[in-house]
Amino acid sequence: MKKIRLTIPLIPPSLNRYHKGHWAERSRIHRTWKEYVRSQWLRLGRPTFDRVEVSLHFHFPDRRHRDHDNYMATGSKLVGDAIKGLFIPDDDPRHLRRWSFRFSMDRKNPRTVIELKPRRNRILRGKEV
Repeated sequence: MKKIRLTIPLIPPSLNRYHKGHWAERSRIHRTWKEYVRSQWLRLGRPTFDRVEVSLHFHFPDRRHRDHDNYMATGSKLVGDAIKGLFIPDDDPRHLRRWSFRFSMDRKNPRTVIELKPRRNRILRGKEV
């Protein structure tokens, strides 16, 4: 199965900034990410999968020092919530099989690239794994 690539023209906020923000700001951030993912899901013809591996590639606008763990946390939260119910039934470990993260710099085009790699269900000793 082919990978699906989604490009979001945003970088998620760091975990510190996200949690210190007002609840209305967090809600706006969630809504924005869901809208970007949903519009691309519709454009792709509404594909659905039982299991996927997710890769997030953050392209920052500069080389400033950042705590990557903070971006991994908010990125996985925002993306998991956005793809749940669209590409996959739920964002639990049964459906999200693996996360991977990459970090780079692109001064002219900061963005987050989401790659979804569909995984096949396997049968092991009579049980689906």
